[in-house]
Amino acid sequence: MQTSFITRSVAAALFAAALAPAAFAQSASRADQTANPYAGAVSAQVCTQLELAQGITGDDCGQKSLSEVAFLKSKKDNTN
Repeated sequence: MQTSFITRSVAAALFAAALAPAAFAQSASRADQTANPYAGAVSAQVCTQLELAQGITGDDCGQKSLSEVAFLKSKKDNTN
C-alpha cells in the first residue's frame, strides 16, 4: 500500500513539473494587457462589434479607446 501511494505521488509531481513551464509562459503572455493590438498596423484590419454598432468603420477602427466608443454609444442611445 505504501509503495502505490509513493508511486502515485511521484507520478503527480512529475506531471506537475512537466506542465509548469506552459503555465508560467501563459501567465507571462497575459501580463501586458495595456498593449495596443493595432499599434503595428497602419489601420485596423477588423472593426470590433462595438465599433461597427456605432458606425465606426475603415481607418477609424482601433483609433478610439473603449471608453470613447462607450461614450459615443451612450450619446447615441440618449438621442433616440
